Amino acid sequence: MKKQLLAAAVAGAIAAPAAMAAEGPSVNIYYPMAIQIGSTDSNNGTATTDNETLVDGGGARLMFTWTDQLNNGMGLTAYMSFGNLAASNGNPDFSANTVSVRNAHLALTGDHGSIGFGTMENFFEIDTIIDGYGADWGNGGAPLYFINLGRTGFSFTRRDGESVFWHSKDMNGFSAKAAYTFGPAATAGNAADPTGYQLGVQYASGALSIGANMAQYDDYPADGGATDAAFAIDTNADNGAVAGANAVLVAGAAPIAGSDASAQSWRASYDFGSFKVSGTMFSMKQTLGAINEGVEATGYGINVTMPVSTGRVILNMSELDDQDITEGGTTRALTDSGMSGFDISYQHDVSANTYMFIMYAAQDTGDNFNDNGATNATVADITGDTDSESSAIMLGLTASF
Repeated sequence: MKKQLLAAAVAGAIAAPAAMAAEGPSVNIYYPMAIQIGSTDSNNGTATTDNETLVDGGGARLMFTWTDQLNNGMGLTAYMSFGNLAASNGNPDFSANTVSVRNAHLALTGDHGSIGFGTMENFFEIDTIIDGYGADWGNGGAPLYFINLGRTGFSFTRRDGESVFWHSKDMNGFSAKAAYTFGPAATAGNAADPTGYQLGVQYASGALSIGANMAQYDDYPADGGATDAAFAIDTNADNGAVAGANAVLVAGAAPIAGSDASAQSWRASYDFGSFKVSGTMFSMKQTLGAINEGVEATGYGINVTMPVSTGRVILNMSELDDQDITEGGTTRALTDSGMSGFDISYQHDVSANTYMFIMYAAQDTGDNFNDNGATNATVADITGDTDSESSAIMLGLTASF
């Protein structure tokens, strides 16, 4: 992907750590749209559903950057990004789409690198965006959509508020990153104190780039949100009449003291000239703490990008393995709880700021990944869970100014 488009796709997360731009304000618009024709098939007896819709990518946003050179030799960058600017999906006004501040932070840049604070999509998430589309489309093989433990488990695709971060300068190809999140305030009477941190290193030389990141979040709710539910084990979630044979996380009410979620990721890319290969592997674990219950899973994502005379051919493949559940100190596999997907596409450049694309995307979510948050009190309730397979053809246009 051309530098302008890649920068637009991830500008919300890396604007502050980047080298100082020319002093003064700048405004950028990034907007992807597509016509999507596809179908979703559920295997619990539900008929195939065909869909023809106009959809917008997840990266649609309006970005403001202001830079200033300070009299102490350092530079200041102020950044704010508004997201969810979509007017498609049947919602013709902004109010129906919940326009929100996607990132907002200040950063001081100098010999120390960049130190900033505010709201930040930190690097554990951003370094997973290798799909060539800024993770705009989540119905295929973009790895970003695979770094979460089920629908109701902890998600490492996150926007950390109250965050402090540091990105080093390049040191002969080596660089380092760190972030600390103070987390949301716990509810009254709750001993939980949600906090989190991330650490990362990278080495780049010529066509080769390698790196590793880790993330740790303590005392958070099930999905890592500020006000979302705590989790417990639902022992009737799967496998027919065998209660507890495959348990899953379910919703509760508040952050949990002693709970933790951790993840590690490793990535590498090499540009062979005629094509570039990028890959990432990740491992995630979430535990309830005091009563020794939790869930863990591993996965991977691969991107192959081949430049052609008029654009790029792009292939993405990702998979999240079946999750392992720990209950009462015993760990077992949660049957059919994984997720897989792929997409193949062609991007055609029509200007320095705009490209058209055609994409085929497909995704398969397991029974206990797709709906593992149902509080199934009896075995009869299991029919709410369902395997699903989806496929779609997309014709789209992406502009960045």
